[in-house]
Amino acid sequence: MNRKKRIQTVQIVARVTLADYKRLKDICEKYGFKSIYQLQNYLCYSFLRAVDKEHDPIDEPVPDEIVQMFDDMGTPKLPIRYRKARPVKKSTDL
Repeated sequence: MNRKKRIQTVQIVARVTLADYKRLKDICEKYGFKSIYQLQNYLCYSFLRAVDKEHDPIDEPVPDEIVQMFDDMGTPKLPIRYRKARPVKKSTDL
């Protein structure tokens, strides 16, 4: 009867340029992350803790430096190189 509670998870994928990937690898080596996956998890949870404090399960306060990193995130616009092309809808009223 000692079963672990299963947590549902979802995989999040991000595409980056080869140059950005190499930068991420260098950051992993510099700061001691084992993989880019571990770095992505760290960044994702840091972001969640900073911007959604009411649902944060950790009681420790988030350092002000981390909160300030995400303060300017009010406009979630992607750089132009990452935008997806959207198909043009044609009118059926001819």
